[in-house]
Amino acid sequence: MLKKIPLYPFLFAVFAVISLAAVNIGQIFIGETTRPLAFSLSLAGILFWIFLRLTRDSHRAALTSASLLFLFFTYGQVYAALEGRLFLNVSLFRHRMLFPLFCIIGLAAAIWIPRKIKRPESFAYSLNLVSIFLLIYPSLTIAANLTQQTIADESALNETTIVNGAANSSAPDVYYIILDGYGRQDVLLNEYGFDNSEFINALRSRGFYVAECSQSNYAHTLYSLASSLNYDYLDPLGATNDAERISLLKHSAVREAFEQQGYRIVAFPTGWSMTEWTDADLYPDYGKSFTTLSEFETLFLDTTMLRVWTDYDRLTSKTTPYSQARRLRVFSMIQTLKEIPTREGKYFVFAHFVIPHPPFSFGADGEWLNFNADTATREQFVDAYINQVIYINREILQVIDALQRESDVPPVIIVQGDHGPPPDLTNDPSVRMPILNAYYLPGVEPAEALYPAISPVNSFRVVLNRYFESSLPLLEDRSYFAPNQDRQRLTLFPNNCVSSDN
Repeated sequence: MLKKIPLYPFLFAVFAVISLAAVNIGQIFIGETTRPLAFSLSLAGILFWIFLRLTRDSHRAALTSASLLFLFFTYGQVYAALEGRLFLNVSLFRHRMLFPLFCIIGLAAAIWIPRKIKRPESFAYSLNLVSIFLLIYPSLTIAANLTQQTIADESALNETTIVNGAANSSAPDVYYIILDGYGRQDVLLNEYGFDNSEFINALRSRGFYVAECSQSNYAHTLYSLASSLNYDYLDPLGATNDAERISLLKHSAVREAFEQQGYRIVAFPTGWSMTEWTDADLYPDYGKSFTTLSEFETLFLDTTMLRVWTDYDRLTSKTTPYSQARRLRVFSMIQTLKEIPTREGKYFVFAHFVIPHPPFSFGADGEWLNFNADTATREQFVDAYINQVIYINREILQVIDALQRESDVPPVIIVQGDHGPPPDLTNDPSVRMPILNAYYLPGVEPAEALYPAISPVNSFRVVLNRYFESSLPLLEDRSYFAPNQDRQRLTLFPNNCVSSDN
């Protein structure tokens, strides 16, 4: 079969998708590969059919189409590797140079292979075999991750919680609002020249305690939220891989505690599958249409010759389909949050806003932002980041006002950064670890429950102790930094912040 049937164009088309999925398996939902796989196989089928009609030879058609597929699926990766490289102080590796070159090579292959290759069937066995071997490693990687995820999910669902009984009518709704990549006030001022005191003071005037020396426990979203939503560090929780961390995030001790109290769970589409609790009691499915691209789909297109189109679209359009969906999700989350107090029942709300973290799609007033990360200077990155801080500041204050005004029972509200400014701006732990961390705990004297250096791992220990009669001891506040390139290489990072309370 491997000698007679040229399967390799189709196997190579599959490899182009699943190899990318395997590299990013800890960050994506496996269902996101469906449309890229359908597109890749369709492209392979169309090319094979065209050359089969032209050559009347399945092996010539397969060899020609495989050559063109190779060019198509590697273009974006070659472009990314060569972008910015200079030859005799001239930047030759731009689309206007590279794209015509690939087209010329493709045209030459389409003409030369059908005419000059005398025994194309002799390539079938070896290319089929190579294609199969290429598929083995990414397939095993994905299968292992899915297996780990299933085991971790079952383990998480079997865990017991420390909160029992049902919430009474005086129990508050609880809002856990994550602003992704939101740094601490002193960092924003000292590193980026932005005075965020107006927002901090606005929080305090609304009854919030702002922990002015808070640091994240981990430097990356998955690690940070898996820890905070289980009010413990990852080592004691036994989380040694991304599958286990994802399971801890999706099926957390905090979520289980509120479910056992009779709370309804509210979560939102975020564009990042790890924080999308699709099985929540309320999960608004907005921002999705057939033309909406997920982050993985956009990443896939950027590895192909269609990067010419995606880059052009970024330069000439106010927004790409992905950033348009991102904006819609943020707008809709804000509106839905404001409406929750008007609903019957008790709610635990997990709202992960993916800003001010890039990609940057909001200006300071919420306007469309046309930001090209590939060509931006650091100063432009800083400006774009700060503009998203300014925008979300205003929107979150409006959300808080609505929650406080419309709730029959004053709600518990935590507004928190999962980590500081993103790796695009810094890999310095002194900038990356300090975070915004603000608490609205009605009926609780801040001096009795909170302190300047409280970290996310203790957030729900305080909430469960104060409102649900738990007796969880507070943990030592520790911060573990890891570079973006090696997220499991954790090192303890001290907190040298000096509070004005001291």
